[in-house]
Amino acid sequence: MGFVFKTILAFCIGIAAMAGVQRYWLSSIKEQLGTQQATLPVIASKPIPHVDVSKMRASLFPKIDPNIGKDAWRGTLNRQVSQSINAGRLVPQPPSIPGMRRY
Repeated sequence: MGFVFKTILAFCIGIAAMAGVQRYWLSSIKEQLGTQQATLPVIASKPIPHVDVSKMRASLFPKIDPNIGKDAWRGTLNRQVSQSINAGRLVPQPPSIPGMRRY
């Protein structure tokens, strides 16, 4: 029974200590804020610049060129030819170890 009483007493002391520390911390923060409020700089507001809405509409809905993909097949064909020409160069070479002969 004495062990249970000591445990409950320890919890009560711990809770009281935490409440005291939090109350002290909160009062110190309030004090610091109270002293800083007199020294806060006053900032003047700036006017909002005028925005042209017609330019925004043009950027949201751009005019799409219908002939944009007209010559795309040439680029694809040239890329395939370049890949087939360079295919031999893209194969990794076997490692060269000094002092070892290749057969």
